Amino acid sequence: MSADALDTERVRYLYRSPASVLASTFAAFVLAFVSIGVVGRELAVAWMAVQIAISGCRVYVWILSRSRRITVANHRRWALIYEAGLLASAVTWAVPSILLYTTPLPIDTVTLYGACVAALGAGAVFSFAIWWRSFVAYLILVIVPPVSGMLMSDQPAVQTLGVAGLPYFGAVAIWGRVVSRTLAESIALRLENYALASDLGMAREHARELDRTRHDGFASLSHELRTPLNAIIGFGQAIEAELWGPVGNKRYVEYASNIVHAGQHLDILIGQAMDLSRLESGRITLDEEEVPLAELAATCEALIAERASSQGLTLTATVDPDLPLLRCDPSKIRQIIINLLSNAVKFTQSGGRVALSIRRTADGDLDIAVSDTGFGISPEELKRVMEPFVRGDHAQVRASDGLGLGLALSRTLAELHGGSVELTSTVGEGTTAHLYLPKERLGA
Repeated sequence: MSADALDTERVRYLYRSPASVLASTFAAFVLAFVSIGVVGRELAVAWMAVQIAISGCRVYVWILSRSRRITVANHRRWALIYEAGLLASAVTWAVPSILLYTTPLPIDTVTLYGACVAALGAGAVFSFAIWWRSFVAYLILVIVPPVSGMLMSDQPAVQTLGVAGLPYFGAVAIWGRVVSRTLAESIALRLENYALASDLGMAREHARELDRTRHDGFASLSHELRTPLNAIIGFGQAIEAELWGPVGNKRYVEYASNIVHAGQHLDILIGQAMDLSRLESGRITLDEEEVPLAELAATCEALIAERASSQGLTLTATVDPDLPLLRCDPSKIRQIIINLLSNAVKFTQSGGRVALSIRRTADGDLDIAVSDTGFGISPEELKRVMEPFVRGDHAQVRASDGLGLGLALSRTLAELHGGSVELTSTVGEGTTAHLYLPKERLGA
């Protein structure tokens, strides 16, 4: 934060309101009116006219400051204009003190003059103490001449007012210094907050731009990978099926089958990474409809059944009867359930069991649970496996394929529906994954 920036805000503070000018003009009018019988109509009116002229110029400058912005480039000029008007007003207020040196004045007139001067000093604290040099000059011009004249008077009552004015002058000066520093610190803090907010905004926009660039680059890379990958899968399937005639050596047919499976697996991984990227960037929205839960469970069970059977696992699916329709994006809910079932099948030994169950919780929310009798997850790993690209430390997990995106993707898709995915597990006994969806998504 530069000194010019701080001074600019201080000058803007000076021009925030013309209230002090109007108050000074009103006090001058009262003093002139009361003093007509003492100094004469001509002198009182002339002094009042000068006060009005100066105040009018200061108010006009304030109006100009509303339409012409005070900036770092021009703030010094605005400060000098303010100081000129302020000092002119102060000199005008000091003029009546000449009478204190030249002629005895009625005590009530002197008291009124002293009260006006005291009020001007107090008002100055809140109006322009932030501009310290002008504040001090104003106090000296407004308070010192009348106080000095009162001290030199032959009237004891007037001298008493002068004595009281000395500590008052000191108190106002100290008070003004405290207010000046407090206001300056407040302005400096506000400017620092603005600067931090601006930096944070720029950093946020930069992060968004990087995220857009990353997503666009990743989408382009995915397209570039999938184009030759689809060709590899297609050619592999043609060779595997011996579409154009016998290959000759059956081992080549096996190799072609391996190529197809590897390509399909790679295509799934690319799809998962793309889905997670879209979710993180907020580019996936829900296409909702109402679906029967029994039908949803049957579809997911059918898609996993062959794989579970080939690994010697027992797969079951149970749905509580009379469950209402679920309002959701069915493709994304299916994706979550299939991810959870795939993990359960992948990490359960032959002869084990995998179960899908759908029921309501005691609170009325929907609980879609996938449980297995696999080797389980340790409490330490449970804290990490929901993060992207994090996989368990078990040997069978390390030996399996995958990028560790399934659970992270499932959790994000669940949160998109207002739900959550939670895991409970016991090492050596198995794991249960719960997809919780809020009861508001269930029909009546």
